[in-house]
Amino acid sequence: MISLDYNLEEAGWAIAKIGNGEKTVVLTVSYLHDTLKDLAKSAIYIKEKKAKRIVFMDEPGEHHLILNKISETEIEYELKWYEDWIDWNAIEDKKYKSLLLGKTKITRYINEVRNILIEIYDSIGIVGYKEKWINHEFPLKEFKHLK
Repeated sequence: MISLDYNLEEAGWAIAKIGNGEKTVVLTVSYLHDTLKDLAKSAIYIKEKKAKRIVFMDEPGEHHLILNKISETEIEYELKWYEDWIDWNAIEDKKYKSLLLGKTKITRYINEVRNILIEIYDSIGIVGYKEKWINHEFPLKEFKHLK
């Protein structure tokens, strides 16, 4: 089981929630990284690839959602917290705290990501997304692929 939520807040910030049915972790997400595009790409490629990493950058620190394919229909996931920016080499990859573990069906994960994209597209559109997310465009190509 996995639940994903991603809400744009004021310009340059989002709040994400990741849950495993027993626990939900709330993440602050900065525009410094294109997290929504990471999520969209992960939903497209997890069927083909064995593993995928999604970065949720904060200021400072970052969460990483690690997906590992364990069968044709299922993935394991782990949510890690780094106190600094691993994506920008400010901290070693092994210096993290594991916050959440779980397993889910690949189709469940894809649908959770698809629902996030649909909600953002329907509520604020491409232009509204760019206004709020500043450095990055709405992942339209990935959205069309998943829709």
